[in-house]
Amino acid sequence: MVKKFVESGGMPVMRRCCLLLVCLLLLTGCGRADTQDVSSFAPAEGDRLVIFTSHKETIYEPILKEFEQRTGIWVELETGGTVTLLERIAAGESGADLMFGGGADSLSAYSACFAPYVSEYAGDVAPEYDLGGGIWTPFSALPVVLIYNTKLVRQNPPGRWADLLDAGWRGRIAFADPTVSGSSCTALGTLLQAVGGNTDNTLAAFFRNLDGRIIADSGGVVPAVADGSCYVGVTLEENARKAIADGLDVAIVYPAEGTSVLPDGAAIVRGCAHEENARKFIDFLLSPDVQQLLGTELSRRSVRADTASDALPELTVLPYDLRRADERRQELFDAWQALCGEVEA
Repeated sequence: MVKKFVESGGMPVMRRCCLLLVCLLLLTGCGRADTQDVSSFAPAEGDRLVIFTSHKETIYEPILKEFEQRTGIWVELETGGTVTLLERIAAGESGADLMFGGGADSLSAYSACFAPYVSEYAGDVAPEYDLGGGIWTPFSALPVVLIYNTKLVRQNPPGRWADLLDAGWRGRIAFADPTVSGSSCTALGTLLQAVGGNTDNTLAAFFRNLDGRIIADSGGVVPAVADGSCYVGVTLEENARKAIADGLDVAIVYPAEGTSVLPDGAAIVRGCAHEENARKFIDFLLSPDVQQLLGTELSRRSVRADTASDALPELTVLPYDLRRADERRQELFDAWQALCGEVEA
């Protein structure tokens, strides 16, 4: 039987940690000569887990809360951007046990930082998502989609990746900087693959059609389309579905050529202090009820072959060569920066 997740009335992970800290400060800072032993307030070393995450609170909060309640393991959490957190882990002094978040391409790029682990649920993962090779574990599947403002685009919304090169959308496309946003980098690679032809020419044509309007990070794409400052945009399905659920004037287009569906994931930091607890968390992420929660509550797709959501449409999936994308990432960034330099000049 699938165990139901706890209701959201419990205390958030970070707030509880803060309250613990306040208690410790009050007990140690009261000026008494006979300082109290506060060790009983803190979890034993074997009951801790330090997680770095680039997920939004709406994603990590219910999952971490349930994990703590089921296992008794205390989670210490630090949030930030994927690249920033991975760079800290790569520096070797982060104190992190596990990276929770980041796309397949980002985690693969930092694979030297992670310890291999094959989850007890690895056999249940759909083959197309099992890209980690044991170094990292897929968590959810993230299709890249097009969106448009339903009030401003009444007719002929973009239906294909190639439509983003149409001069009619010039200066009206919301697209995040691919050198900052991992999902935008994936989206750009998907566009280049779907449109085909000469990659340099396609990249230049798309860049010109942005007309200098480049969103600073991926979180700004949906708001730009919803408020009408842009007419169309490129984002992850999750972001688009949440916007629609919130009543924003946004609709989703699944491009006719197909789209990439890469997983994000989690990975255990090599040489971490709480590796066994990190392994338990990996198994928890792939458990049937967590994977079911992705579709029912979190607007995401499961990576398990036996967990499907009738609410999500079938997709035409473009094969995305992760290794080649990783090898060409810097080349793509250099080409993008060169185009930016031409505009600035």
